[in-house]
Amino acid sequence: MQKQSLILMQALLGVISANFRMIYLQQDGESIIVTIMLESEDEDDLEEIEDLKSEFEALQESPIDYDFIIKITDADLSWPDDNIVVVFKRREF
Repeated sequence: MQKQSLILMQALLGVISANFRMIYLQQDGESIIVTIMLESEDEDDLEEIEDLKSEFEALQESPIDYDFIIKITDADLSWPDDNIVVVFKRREF
């Protein structure tokens, strides 16, 4: 999972805007799930996420099973479970 975290961080370069709240990875069997939490729905961010998916796949050494989940919420965020790797979390006051 560490390798996938590094690949995701590389793919994220230049993608994150002020609307991004948290991005994390988790493994579900053989599949990698990337969850992106946005504060509000924004067409530019959603377009960037589509490009991110392509970049993430292109950086893989071999084909992998993965899925991206986008959640839009302005509610308080709690730190995810132990089996989840947080790649980005915005500082919130």
